[in-house]
Amino acid sequence: MSPQNLASACAKTEELCQSRGLEIVEQKEIPYGRQFKVRSGSSTAQLNVYFGKKGLKLVAQGGDNTAKRAVEEIMSEMQGGAPTTPKASKSAQQHPDVVVAYDEPWIGTDESGKGDFFGGLVTAGVIVDPEAVPLLQSLGVDDSKKITDAKIPGLAAEIKKICYGKYKVLHLKPAKYNELYEKFQSQGKNLNSLLSWAHSSVIEKLVEIQSVKLVVVDKFANETLIENRLKKLDPTIQLVLVPKAEQNLAVAAASILARDAFLRWHKEVKVEHGIEFPKGASTLVIKAGRAFVKANGAQGLREVSKLHFKTTEEVTR
Repeated sequence: MSPQNLASACAKTEELCQSRGLEIVEQKEIPYGRQFKVRSGSSTAQLNVYFGKKGLKLVAQGGDNTAKRAVEEIMSEMQGGAPTTPKASKSAQQHPDVVVAYDEPWIGTDESGKGDFFGGLVTAGVIVDPEAVPLLQSLGVDDSKKITDAKIPGLAAEIKKICYGKYKVLHLKPAKYNELYEKFQSQGKNLNSLLSWAHSSVIEKLVEIQSVKLVVVDKFANETLIENRLKKLDPTIQLVLVPKAEQNLAVAAASILARDAFLRWHKEVKVEHGIEFPKGASTLVIKAGRAFVKANGAQGLREVSKLHFKTTEEVTR
């Protein structure tokens, strides 16, 4: 983005606000642009001016009031078209409890590695502020399962810039994961309990950074642990647990950060052991596992895999 282009766009915004009798009560820098808070009479609205991959973007925020309507007129004049507003995908419409984005800061969490024999479990959470919504959307932030692994590192880096200081990544590498799984199992608990513990831990860290009214998490078979821990933390926080929660922008961002950490672990162990550890739990995984056991012994699996998988039996035969 050219600083001159942004400066020109901001100057034009100020000019149009003045011509429409809008008072600019506050300006502040946001990633890749600037946010204007404007007032018309007793009503206020926000206008985000920034540059995305396809050039100038303007996004209005605020209720259906005089100030917002004036801001939308400015947007239409500057862009030569209709204002940009978040739209729910078809999949989101199938799950009406999942809102793509909210008008107040909220938390979304997701995990990566749950179904992979090699590697541990990564759980990530992101606080998304309203002004970050258009920036994340312009990046193409989506469920990490819909994005190629090659694109994940770049997207993760941009998410960390936009949501700077407002994300947490909990990486349970295989040795720690196996230790915790065995501990939970000895208490009569299962994998869902471990997942709930990981998500709850991330949520607690994020709430320490910034208070929110809403947390969105993908639905587990048993989410009681998250609900109970959140009630103790702040009973006023609403917890939304629904299938396909990655449709929500914050959950999607979290899924990318979790996937990025998981992929980086795979790169590191490939360098360390000279073996390509395939994802999932396929026949290729079994083949790689047997090669690893041959070189390092069965006891070494604790450091690179999830021992409770049935794949362990196949690998150690």
